[in-house]
Amino acid sequence: MEELLLALPAGQSLPSGRRDLVPAHMAYRIGAGPRLLGVRLPPGLQGGLMMLDCRDFDGQGDPTPCCRQILGECRRRGFRGVVCDFEGLPIGCLPKLVALLDRGCSGQGWALYVPEAYAPHAPSARVLLPSCLTSGTLERRLRAALAHRPAQQLALAVEWVREDFLLPASGRGDPLTQAALDEQLRRLEPAVFFDRGLCAHYYTYLAPGGQAHFVLFDTPRSLREKLAVARRLDLAAVLLPGPEVAGCLEDILAPA
Repeated sequence: MEELLLALPAGQSLPSGRRDLVPAHMAYRIGAGPRLLGVRLPPGLQGGLMMLDCRDFDGQGDPTPCCRQILGECRRRGFRGVVCDFEGLPIGCLPKLVALLDRGCSGQGWALYVPEAYAPHAPSARVLLPSCLTSGTLERRLRAALAHRPAQQLALAVEWVREDFLLPASGRGDPLTQAALDEQLRRLEPAVFFDRGLCAHYYTYLAPGGQAHFVLFDTPRSLREKLAVARRLDLAAVLLPGPEVAGCLEDILAPA
C-alpha cells in the first residue's frame, strides 16, 4: 500500500510522530457558481491533500473557473492532490469538473481521488471504494474492482459504520450514534459476532412486533482487518475517517 490518508477536520494536524500518514484537509467544498469555498486554515499550513465535498451544490454552471481555483489553492498550499468526497450520483457540471481536475492533477503529477460513480470521467484518477458491505466479502469486492483497474488506481475509503438494517439487509441502514449502539448492546445483550468476510461486527434482534433487525458496526479490530485486506491486495491507498478514529488511531494502526 502506497499511502495511508487521514481525513482531518479543518485546522487539525496529524497526531504527533505519525509521519506515515498523509493529511486530507476537510476544509473545502463546491459552492454555487460553481466556486471553491473553504474555511480559514492556518496561514502556514502546507502539504497533504485537499478534501473537497459538494454538499448542497445544485450542479449548475461552468466548472472551468472553479477548477482553476482548486488547482491554484493546491499550488498555494503545497497540496499534492485532491480527494473528491462527493456523495450520490453525478449531477450537473460535476462530471466535467472531475474530468478537468483529472487532467489538471495529472499534469502536475498530483493524485486525484474520486468515488466510483465518477470513475468514467477521470481515467487517470484513483477510485475510492467504500468499505461497508452487507453481503459477500470485502476482498471479493476489491478483487472485482481489480478486474477493471490496476491496484495503483484503487483506494479503500474506510467508513466507521454503525447501522441498523431491517432484514433482509440491503443498501444502507439507519445510522446509530455510538451512544445509541452502546445502549442497545447493554439493553439487548445480544450475541455479537465478527464476520471475517465483511471485516465487521454484527448482531441480530427482534423489534417489538417481530420485525428482525441486523446491526453492523466497526471497532478498531474491524478497521485493522480492512487495512490488512487493502495491504494484501496492494491497493494504492486507504482513506481513514479522522474524526471517527481519533481516539483509537494507535490501536487501528498497531502491527498485526
